[in-house]
Amino acid sequence: MRDLAERYAWFDQARDMDMTLAVIRGHSVGEVVSLYGGNPAEPVDMVPFQQAFVSEEDFGRYFHLQVKSRPGYVVAIEPNGWSGNVPEIARRASAGGGHFFSVYWSPSASGVLQAIDGTVTACFDPVLFDPTAEFDVNPTWASETDFATVDRLRSTCLTLLEQQTGLAVERAWFDEPLPTYRIPDPDELLKNVKDARLP
Repeated sequence: MRDLAERYAWFDQARDMDMTLAVIRGHSVGEVVSLYGGNPAEPVDMVPFQQAFVSEEDFGRYFHLQVKSRPGYVVAIEPNGWSGNVPEIARRASAGGGHFFSVYWSPSASGVLQAIDGTVTACFDPVLFDPTAEFDVNPTWASETDFATVDRLRSTCLTLLEQQTGLAVERAWFDEPLPTYRIPDPDELLKNVKDARLP
């Protein structure tokens, strides 16, 4: 695991990288955009990550989703967004035999979320990791991971993502222009879904 974490060390030093990053198997790009509440026929822009943040005055009214297609996978990137850290999104995006894995971090919170075939199999905050936490879902691989070093949190989470999905995260994804879609606040999207935020 240490070798993989070293590969992602650049992410620990990067600034302005608050996001949710999800890797999804079992759905097309269009299906993923729709699951997040966007319109796959109407991208609003084609820009790199740093230009995809929602302006301060519009923050909360809507968010942006960027997508990258890889063989067998769809990568979903939300600059300063968190739809992919909501268990109901994970359930929907993994339904029908699919697989969903996301990592999330912001100045105030972090999260790791996994769902397989519509069931949440991991849901916890790595900074506050407690294998006995009542409302978390803590798989064996999480208990075997050292989350103690906060300044390596991002590289540790990306290492888990690669281990669980088989897809390596590439730095180039954050430099190249990607199709960008407008999506709603997840609480608005899921306002009629009971316990959407519970695993």
